[in-house]
Amino acid sequence: LLKSNALVSCRRRRRWTMKLRDDELMGFAGVWHKAQPFVNGSVAASIALLFVQPADVFKMRYQLGSQLGFRQLARKIVKEEGLSGLYKGLDAGLARQMTYGMTRLGVFRTLSDWCKRKIERERPTGSAAGDQAPVQLPLWQKGVCALTAGGIGAMVGNPADLAVVRLTADGGLPKALRKNYAGVFDCLSRTAKQEGVLGLWKGSGMTVTRCMAVNLGQLASADQARDVLENLGAKKGGAVSILGGSVVGGFVGAVFSMPFDYVKSQVQSMQPDKLGKLPYKGAVDCARKTMARHGPARFYAGFLPYFFRQAPHAIITLCLLAELTMIEDHLEDELEQEMHHPKLHKAKRALFPK
Repeated sequence: LLKSNALVSCRRRRRWTMKLRDDELMGFAGVWHKAQPFVNGSVAASIALLFVQPADVFKMRYQLGSQLGFRQLARKIVKEEGLSGLYKGLDAGLARQMTYGMTRLGVFRTLSDWCKRKIERERPTGSAAGDQAPVQLPLWQKGVCALTAGGIGAMVGNPADLAVVRLTADGGLPKALRKNYAGVFDCLSRTAKQEGVLGLWKGSGMTVTRCMAVNLGQLASADQARDVLENLGAKKGGAVSILGGSVVGGFVGAVFSMPFDYVKSQVQSMQPDKLGKLPYKGAVDCARKTMARHGPARFYAGFLPYFFRQAPHAIITLCLLAELTMIEDHLEDELEQEMHHPKLHKAKRALFPK
């Protein structure tokens, strides 16, 4: 009798423990799947930046008026600032990717998944789930998700974006005008002290416009190109669809956003003259004066370094993002199968369809 009671008690404890484990795993799965797009976006964008930061320095110097060729400009930067000059503003760039990059990629994927779940719920229930084609959003919905994510990400990341512009531009200014920032935190603290906290959001209107253009051209077109390639026979989630979509997104994003990036850089890096007067009243005034003095081609000054910065960054980011997501989903599937939790597996699929 004692053995029987002990056995029953053991079974009850095991069932309670398994239920607790199921609840904990469901809770963790819910939190992780909400955070996953943001975490993966931050990691992918930060790694990609390490490969393209020198191109960002080149782009900024050309936008400030440098007429030197690639080699001459590289020699000048290395001679005056050392090899570290090619990575000027890297700390600010990483801070930007961990704020703006994380937010724009995470919000875009979250909104896209929400739209897909909404379409799935509205599908007729007569056919089996396996017979239905994967949900593909129309281009206009992808565009709305991209514009929203770009605007939110820009507001979150504007202080770091301002620091990137000022750190990379500082070495190209005359020695008398250089601020000689020690790093991203020094730049942010000095800006806040001299211009007020709101000074960290200087040029934010142009930043939002530029980031919305980047997202519209980059993320929406990359998703659309990926869907087109998969409809033409490319494997879903395969190298062809991921790489092809990333290349298209990188090119279209660079073309869309270059004029906005030029104006944003001019506004954020402008310095007062001897009389304390700024060259531009704002983004619109900058665009108008640039058009009147130099013509429309000026907005694409430094396009090659900008393209070689934007396109590889977009390609590396989107490829890494897709790969990280697939690896994590595969590991989750294996873990669930090993633990023999069909209820958990089914519940997760219902809440977070791929």
